[in-house]
Amino acid sequence: MLQRESGNLSGPMMNRAICRVITCLRHSTRFTVSAVLFICLCVTAASAQWPNSDRVDRQFADSTSVLFLEAVRLIRDHYVEARNEEELYGVAGRRLMFALPPHCTEDLPRWVDCTADPATCLLGTIERIAAKCNIDRRALVVSALKLVLKELDPNCALLDARMLKELDVSTSGRFGGIGMAVAQRDGDYVVISCFEGSPAFDAGIKAGDMVLAIDGEPIHDLPLIEVLGKVRGRAGSPIRLTLRLRGSDDTRQITLKRQSIRISPVRHLMLPGGIGYLRIVNFQNSTAPEVARALRQLTGSSRGKLNGLVLDLRDNPGGLFDQGIQVADMFVPSGPMTFLRGRNASLNREFMATGRAPFAHIPVAVLVNRGTASAAEILAAAIRARPDMVVIGEPSFGKASVQGVYQMRNDMALRLTTAHYYTPDGRDIDGRGIEPDVRLEDANPQEKGTRPRGLDLESLRDDEAIAKALEMLQGEQGVGTPFPTLF
Repeated sequence: MLQRESGNLSGPMMNRAICRVITCLRHSTRFTVSAVLFICLCVTAASAQWPNSDRVDRQFADSTSVLFLEAVRLIRDHYVEARNEEELYGVAGRRLMFALPPHCTEDLPRWVDCTADPATCLLGTIERIAAKCNIDRRALVVSALKLVLKELDPNCALLDARMLKELDVSTSGRFGGIGMAVAQRDGDYVVISCFEGSPAFDAGIKAGDMVLAIDGEPIHDLPLIEVLGKVRGRAGSPIRLTLRLRGSDDTRQITLKRQSIRISPVRHLMLPGGIGYLRIVNFQNSTAPEVARALRQLTGSSRGKLNGLVLDLRDNPGGLFDQGIQVADMFVPSGPMTFLRGRNASLNREFMATGRAPFAHIPVAVLVNRGTASAAEILAAAIRARPDMVVIGEPSFGKASVQGVYQMRNDMALRLTTAHYYTPDGRDIDGRGIEPDVRLEDANPQEKGTRPRGLDLESLRDDEAIAKALEMLQGEQGVGTPFPTLF
């Protein structure tokens, strides 16, 4: 640690000189940006002092500071794992200071001299910076919180009233946008799937493509909710995307027109031979009851007995956790369907089958691909425990985290990862996905252009995964081919 020495330079002058020199060296291979910022943050004049604890309590009693400390408490109580707070808030503080003009961050007291907890020390630093440079305190606090959440994981976010509305829209199934589901990986936004008949689908955007910019503005490292706000808008309004194509360095710019997106979560079709086809597009508020209704209709169409079911979860980005569990309970007769594990023992749960399982007797072939994520993976893994089912396709996406939204004051909320879910046999699939029993390369109907716009035999005939599922279900039941004239 650097200490101020007596000599020709005063304390403040020395601080400025050291920080400028180190800033010039920050691109050297011997200095990392993190180390540079840490040194600049720690250098101080002798006159810079932290307030005592009583003064801290009075100083941070305003609504903005209370918002920050409330978020800190929620992170401590609910985030999926314990974090080193000195590191968490220290990194956020250094990154915040790096974005500010140098004169705003000079002559600050050393963090090592702060006797409060790291979060309060960061808040004290923000207070001093705001007063010194006449910067809006609330804006600084919000920026600091966003940096803290970014250090946790990409699924955590600070939500204002507009973002909360976006979150409600996401689970309602109706919004103005382009019909594309994305997930954040290492700060970049990767396409999971495009909904059939949407502007994104019609433009040929594919799973695995990376969205680099929206209307010319880079979106790397932006919170997901902010990205959703940029994509959604009035039906008919234009939006320009910059994409990097999957598996290459080629980029593509495309302009789309937003349209009113109404996602029907469930589609079904009765195939010859008493085999049903059920596609779940996503998990929204109405998914479980619509699945139950579709299965009853398929059972009725087969005179009360389905010989098998093709359950298509390809390009299903997930959605509401409870909806995935409710659908799994229709197929799993007993035992665990998934486990939730978080840092807080009160969040740990086992989701056991209720035993009702009205469709547990139906052999099932589940179709997955790299666009199958989250709640769709929960469903696939839960059903997989049955001996009369098979998973066909590609390894799934591998999102095994659950987020909770915690309301705070001033119409703000915190979205936090609270737990990870595990398969019934105890495997963590986060970042790994579900490995299919029967692997098909390029089991992505969107890329092949075979994703059916309508649901009929003609539109399904070229789908390799469906053909393989039918082959295996026919082997189970000894039924004739449902497509006698199509192969």
